[in-house]
Parts: sequence; structure tokens; C-alpha cells
Amino acid sequence: MCFTSVFCLFCPILIDVIKSVSTIATESGTGQSWAKIATISARAPWVLHGSRLDRVQITEVESRKNVYTAGIQASRGSEELSNLAFLDCNTVLLCCATGRLCLADTRQPQSLVEAASVPSAPCSEQWCMGTRHAAQGLEPSSQPVARLSSRGLLTLTDLRKTSELLALAKARVSSPGSEFLCVSWAPALEGYLAISGFDGTVHVYDTQSWDSSGREAEPIFVHRGHAFGGAGGSEDPPLVTVHTWHLQKPRTLLSAASDGSLHVWDWVQPCGKCGTSHLGISTRPKTLPGSM
Repeated sequence: MCFTSVFCLFCPILIDVIKSVSTIATESGTGQSWAKIATISARAPWVLHGSRLDRVQITEVESRKNVYTAGIQASRGSEELSNLAFLDCNTVLLCCATGRLCLADTRQPQSLVEAASVPSAPCSEQWCMGTRHAAQGLEPSSQPVARLSSRGLLTLTDLRKTSELLALAKARVSSPGSEFLCVSWAPALEGYLAISGFDGTVHVYDTQSWDSSGREAEPIFVHRGHAFGGAGGSEDPPLVTVHTWHLQKPRTLLSAASDGSLHVWDWVQPCGKCGTSHLGISTRPKTLPGSM
């Protein structure tokens, strides 16, 4: 398995808009899942990549030099990964598909430790995670980690005290999903996160009132733009494959779906914090050129 570094050139004629820069070879076995990747811009261009716990590496992009390989015990090294993330220049967080979290110090190759155990849930569930970058002056581990299961279970964990959950809630999902599970923290709004991967919608939640009861959580906003009028005219309802928050616009998100659509949309909470939950309306849904 390998992946390629690319860059995009925006031009009126969509020909050769993506050009290969380099290829980084990765270890792989027959039937292995695709490698997950994460990057960091605070130092030389590094990419964290791997498909399983025993295949996690950091590669310097320009030189293609391996600068870190996680030391994994053979007994647990075959676990499949769902997400990777840099918490800071020296700390990475790995989320297994089983829901287990592991921390590693890139300065110590044998430093991988379990940060949080598998949440109490059926073993057949798949999990993913979402991390939030710490504000200036705060420890990266002070930011809660969100985990989302294929049946809509949401957990919030403080990496400094993993023996208990900060919060546990159940999202209302139309059907179980696993392939495109996605949970993400709003970078500029405290306590807000979004989830997708179950159908053609993206749900936004305010977690500040959550507790550990596991009760069903009401979304404060649902983007249904992908669920109506598929880009390719397919009879099958589209599935949101990924979403992300705009870094400079607190209430703007981008989402893509299996029909090729790519939306940029704002969300509003009409009643503010009046105590009543509303399903808002996208104020600026857009489908980007070339996504149809």
C-alpha cells in the first residue's frame, strides 16, 4: 500500500488539477484496510499514517524518511485503526475500531500506552474519534476526546482522567453505520460537535449539558441538504461520507456525500440558548463546481 502527496491547481478547465508530488510506501498485508493519515503544521511536514496498531509510522514528507515507528506488543498489534491524530508536536492519539484509545510520545518509540479502554457496548460496534486542538497555553490532553459508535453512542473522555467518562449520550440515528462514521469538534465554539455517516444528514450537538446517564441527545441542528435531490439522479438515498468545520467561520461546515455532492453550509440556532431545541435551516447551502 502507498499514498501520494498531491496539490491542487484551481483553473477554469478541470484538467490535470491534481498533480503527483511524491509517493510514500507503507507496510501492508493482504486484505488490510486503507491507511489512516494525520498531519501537523507546527514543525517540518510530517504525516502520521497506519492501518493497524503495529503499522503506525511518522514520515517526513519531503525526504520520505521514517522518523517514528510505534512500539506495539504483539498481543494487541493487529487491531484495526479508525483514526489517528496529533495532539501536539510530540504526542499522537490512536483510536482503534473497537473504541480503545492509545497515546504515544514520538520522542520515545516504545512509549505507546492505553489511554482509555473500550466503552461498554456490544463488541460488534465500530468506533471513531474526534479531537479538538487546545487553545494557546492549554495542555493538549485537557481537551475532551469524542468517540462515536456505529449505533450512535457518543462518549466524551478526559485523557487526564480516563477512569470515568465525562459524558455519555445516545444519538438518534436512522440505521447503524460503520464505513463512514465521522465525529468532529467545532474549532471555535466551545462544546459543540457534529456527527455523520448514518444517512444523508449531518447532526450538530451542544454537549455542554450532557452527563453520564446515556440518555438520548437532541441535535440543535440537522443539515438535510444531501438527503434531497441526489447529484447523480440515483434512486438510492445518498450517504454523507465525511464532514469538517470551517476554521475561520465558527458556524460553517463542509460535507460530502456518496452521490458526489459537496456542500458548504451555515447553521443557525433560532432561539439561541432559550432552552428549546430546534432543527435549524441551512442559511447558505452550496454545491461546489465539479461535484455534480
